[in-house]
Amino acid sequence: METLIPFLKHSNAVDLLVIILVILITLIMIPGGIWTVIASRSRKPIYFLLMIALLPLLLALLGTYLKFRKTERLIALYPGVSAEAIAVARREDWVTTYIGAAGTAVLGLIGVTGLILKKDRKA
Repeated sequence: METLIPFLKHSNAVDLLVIILVILITLIMIPGGIWTVIASRSRKPIYFLLMIALLPLLLALLGTYLKFRKTERLIALYPGVSAEAIAVARREDWVTTYIGAAGTAVLGLIGVTGLILKKDRKA
């Protein structure tokens, strides 16, 4: 929590847009994943769900990359910045990835639960 509040205070529009998209995609995919687990008769749709579950993490990694680039550019622009301030900035850069990983973990758990519950039916 001590990193999240400063991250939100110092975020620009792109960072906030990435976070909102990651959360929105995750919230939309959770009911879809549950419906897929309930409605599917085999494991094939669940494998597709597990592939799509990586989308929040991939989008968050893109946002983290953009934040890293911005931090590196600011460090190069102001060379007298202390090592402690650089460590705090780099720690804040990872917040987007943590949010994406949490969304992917929830969707992955739904998919793994579906794989456990569904038996592979041979025709």
